[in-house]
Amino acid sequence: MNKTAFGVLCFYIAVSLSTACRRTAPDVNPVITREQVNIETGKNVEIIYSDSARVRVKVTGPTMLNYNDRINPRQEFIDGTLIYFYDDSLKVMSTLSGKYALRDERKKETVVRDNVVWESKVEGRLETSELIWDEKANYIYSNKFVKIIQPGQTITGYGFQTNSDFTHWKIGDPKGNIKVDNLEKQMN
Repeated sequence: MNKTAFGVLCFYIAVSLSTACRRTAPDVNPVITREQVNIETGKNVEIIYSDSARVRVKVTGPTMLNYNDRINPRQEFIDGTLIYFYDDSLKVMSTLSGKYALRDERKKETVVRDNVVWESKVEGRLETSELIWDEKANYIYSNKFVKIIQPGQTITGYGFQTNSDFTHWKIGDPKGNIKVDNLEKQMN
């Protein structure tokens, strides 16, 4: 074999090897996207919030997605959540549950949606499609239709506001059977 034929053969092998090892853009599939890198998934999550060394709230959920986004950090409970509110002696005063929740870390606000039930150990039960918990103000509210069930009365309305222990609340456009104790004494 002469030098020219040997050179052509080497060139042909080099070109063949270099094109055989290359992939075209459609053949390349990224394993993880940039957005997925900033998401942590937690299973059977339990988060405890305390103030002055006292447990105030416990948030639980079967699946939580934690978005480590610098601009919009948040936690998403895609399979529902159950939130417990405690008094100073660690007694559960109320619970909040729903099929979905999203907590905005910067606003310190949690939105609970879909079959939302809030139960107070003292004041009754509230049912709605969406409830918002403002952690900074320790305030819970909704702009949606709500139903409050208490011993002897059921009240419905649009819009609701209360503190986290449900002792002082307001309902917009109230309707229903409202129990009035000692009305006769109050009127005299």
